[in-house]
Amino acid sequence: MKRFSLTLVVLMLLLAPSLGSANPNGVGSGTFDAQCGGACHGDADMNRSSTATVVVNAPDVAYEGLLTSVSVTVSDIETTTTGLLGFFLLSDLSGASDTPADAGWTIVSNSEGGTENYVEAVIASGQTQHTVHWTLRAPPVGLASLHAAIHHGSQDGSDAPFFGASSGPATIDVREVPEDLPRLAANFEPTVRRNVGESTTMTVATEHVNQVTVEWKVSSGEVNTATVTSVGENTWSFALPASLQPVQIEWRAHLEGEGPDQTTPWFQLQSEEPSWSVDENAAYVQSVAMLLVFMVAFLSLQRRSSAPSKNFDPFDSTEDEEVA
Repeated sequence: MKRFSLTLVVLMLLLAPSLGSANPNGVGSGTFDAQCGGACHGDADMNRSSTATVVVNAPDVAYEGLLTSVSVTVSDIETTTTGLLGFFLLSDLSGASDTPADAGWTIVSNSEGGTENYVEAVIASGQTQHTVHWTLRAPPVGLASLHAAIHHGSQDGSDAPFFGASSGPATIDVREVPEDLPRLAANFEPTVRRNVGESTTMTVATEHVNQVTVEWKVSSGEVNTATVTSVGENTWSFALPASLQPVQIEWRAHLEGEGPDQTTPWFQLQSEEPSWSVDENAAYVQSVAMLLVFMVAFLSLQRRSSAPSKNFDPFDSTEDEEVA
């Protein structure tokens, strides 16, 4: 029993550093509150202030349930040993229940190829500015605010976390949708990921639209025009070419109708190689299971090696005579 207790203590000590330490290699994209600016990168109480400047850019007006574009620009970046910089898009900075979804926003896509409010970008050495874009569906009518925050490691490679936030929010006036406004259908969801080598055909449902023009580009590249075909009433189709390597394509639509012409935000479509995903909790459980199996095997071998070389037979009278 004493040996088992000692083994259990050693096991807990082995797991404690990995469970409570920082993540210098990042945690990956996800849906996180502002509190994760410290908790995901060590102890939140140990945060140090980042010297970077964080600014949220958003339109002054958005329409309820329709798509709009928001960006977060970080400047005066201090390049870290890993180059990783984490970006948060938030509804406030309370540290709990402060994701955009908590305030009624729906994230449709982001410029890193996902639908999460937290993304990580690798900043090249010497790069001092980086921008991440989000496409969101607006919340109910009223004034809405969006904040941004960042976290990153230190230049010397230590586990000390740095946290920074926007000095003020972006305030958006969310209004009711005009009856004849040309727009995408309320249930439209763009494709955000595909495999390398696959072409993509988009089908776009609209309302109060007579004509659609689509532009696309590789990020920061030349703008091209796609051929758009009407495939039914207020339904349109166009194709985006395949890419031969992991790259991001952006596209947007110009909508014409009886009301004022509208232009959608840039939507992001990420081409990527198929990859394995790892569940950290499953990995920990599997590690514990392997360790327990090793312990059982080790104890079994130890018992065998310490057992008498001669087997005792209770029905062997010669052994009784020897004892006597």
